[in-house]
Amino acid sequence: MVNGFYTFEYQKNIKMKKFLLTATATFSICMGLAQETPKNVIFFIGDGFGTSAKTAARMALGQGTEGSKITSDENFQLLALDKLDYQGSLTTHSMNSWITDSGASASAYAAGVEGKLDNGNIAFNVETGESVETILEKAKKAGYAVGLVTTTRVTHATPATFATHVWSRGLETYIAAQYISSTQEEYEEIFNNPNSAIRPYNEERDWILPAPKVGVELDVLMGGGARFFLPQGYSQEVLDANGNPILTTSGNPVTLSGRRADNVNLVEVASNRGFVYANSRDALLNLDLSQFTPDNDNKFLGLFSSSHCSYEQDRQLYKSWEPSLPEMTEMAIKILKAKGGDKGFFLMVEAGRIDHLEHANNGGITVVNADGTDVYTIDSDKPAYLGGGDANYGANPDTPRHTDVFGSDYLIKEVLAFDYSINQARKLLDDDSKTLIFSTSDHECGGTAIVGLHDEADAQNNNTKIRTYALSPRQDNDLGQYVPNPSGVTRGDIDFGAMTNDGWFPNYETYTFQDRTEELWPKCDINGRRIVVAYASNPLTNGNGINVGNTPGNHTPMDVFVGAEDNMGGTFAGKINGVGQIDNTYLTAIMEAFLDVQHMSTVEEKVVEDTVGEMKIFPNPATDYAMIQLQLEDNSKVEVSIYNESGQLVKNLNTTSFAKVHSLNVNTSDLNKGLYIVSAKTNQGSLSQKLLVK
Repeated sequence: MVNGFYTFEYQKNIKMKKFLLTATATFSICMGLAQETPKNVIFFIGDGFGTSAKTAARMALGQGTEGSKITSDENFQLLALDKLDYQGSLTTHSMNSWITDSGASASAYAAGVEGKLDNGNIAFNVETGESVETILEKAKKAGYAVGLVTTTRVTHATPATFATHVWSRGLETYIAAQYISSTQEEYEEIFNNPNSAIRPYNEERDWILPAPKVGVELDVLMGGGARFFLPQGYSQEVLDANGNPILTTSGNPVTLSGRRADNVNLVEVASNRGFVYANSRDALLNLDLSQFTPDNDNKFLGLFSSSHCSYEQDRQLYKSWEPSLPEMTEMAIKILKAKGGDKGFFLMVEAGRIDHLEHANNGGITVVNADGTDVYTIDSDKPAYLGGGDANYGANPDTPRHTDVFGSDYLIKEVLAFDYSINQARKLLDDDSKTLIFSTSDHECGGTAIVGLHDEADAQNNNTKIRTYALSPRQDNDLGQYVPNPSGVTRGDIDFGAMTNDGWFPNYETYTFQDRTEELWPKCDINGRRIVVAYASNPLTNGNGINVGNTPGNHTPMDVFVGAEDNMGGTFAGKINGVGQIDNTYLTAIMEAFLDVQHMSTVEEKVVEDTVGEMKIFPNPATDYAMIQLQLEDNSKVEVSIYNESGQLVKNLNTTSFAKVHSLNVNTSDLNKGLYIVSAKTNQGSLSQKLLVK
């Protein structure tokens, strides 16, 4: 548990009362009645996903084989990403860096221009000390069902930006607490839990529930990260749909472990708040969907790993009890359709582990021993260490390797799982609802490049196993190609065993996994034409050093792919074209316009103003003094607190009169120059204003 976690946040509506939430919900219901056709937004983020990884995945499907060499040819292998009608590129830089992290980049997608923040921020502006409202929060307040799906920990940066607000992405215990709280009372209950090792709730340490999250409940939350929901030292059995423990191949129960230092079991808290919980693939796929309706309080929480979900390659080999990303996406869509009813839903889906493989330069480096030290070296030809990308941080030359699985296979399977998830969403385009799909990346990672194909046979006789070209045409006679007459010329790659006369194209095997017959998971044969991956960000060039344990690769500032599609003739998806280069803040406005939620913040502030009252401060900026004037809707005593930018209390002013109008003088001469937040607590709720002292 993080200590000294002071709030920067004292926005308007800090502690709304129940009736305020009811007023907001009533407004949402009224909007819902006016809408006849459900509207759905599904926003895909491939973490670290650059165009090279997309190309590798398409190649692995057999692009160009069986005589199909043109994209319009029958059986030419296209990804679901390729089929999105509108495509372009996005810039990804944050407010304070050309190279962004996922916190800042995902905040830009979640909140638009207001979300252009510093690295590490989670929908929270450290410069102004204010949270920024997100598209998910606006959608929920307008009556839509909302959900988040990821292959990382659900408390990781990208999903967190859509439904929580903290100044640092590392505060995952607080992110988990915000996820399952929609009122200040619920938030405080977590820290006052009888099992809490840090009770009672402390506002300076634990913050308050940020205002944009008040009244917002997630309908679906799926991914890894059980460790931030379970107490430290706690072990939870993974159960199938019938409640039976799932066993490993050695007969031991599969378990999830906790890491919450406050010893509070958030899974139990969530279950008491209407969350249906599952922690296995079997339980997820056999979920009773009839228990989710627009009219009840049931929601879904799925935590399938203690930390991040397994890489798809490892999931297929060792962790079959975990669901795949397309399966989580499929079930999230079904639940949200049931919860959203006639209104519709907003869903963010993240393929988060592409980034992790690229950080590890998986498939581009290997570990060797040099003068007694294990170091990284460039090598694309050895099978991957067991454990995939994570192994690169601790592998040594004696670490066991796969026999026929390479680093590129890890990357390709992760991208294909992402692509199959997009295909699940594209099925909605044939639905009777209105659906808008976006797919993009928070940033590129690793400087990933596809440099050629594995050439075990050394077909070009040039002593290399990385081949970039098919053989040129040649004459089948002793004259070779030293005569201009083309008679007897044949195409290249005819007489080289597994190679076909179609040239040099991948010939990966495919097989069905877990009876998902509509999905082809590629499997690489060691003698096949394996894709070779290289990284511009590698241990020899990125400045991190080559000793094992360092991060081999980093994020890059390169532009990323964006694709969009809708079933309304491109009315909204088409807005990414014809506007030149796109910034990562641009997509939010399109989603807001589609869902008609541009003014949700204004509406909510109007509700608060009408319900609580109005605060005025003058002069502002102030030098020696300031007058705080409150005009309330109902009689109330008032407690006024003034906080500095670090969230520390610097003054308290209380009134004893029970009245609608209050005037308080504040001596500001003893305050340092800077920005302060004035918060007034009344019987009806809270008001706040900024005060600048010069």
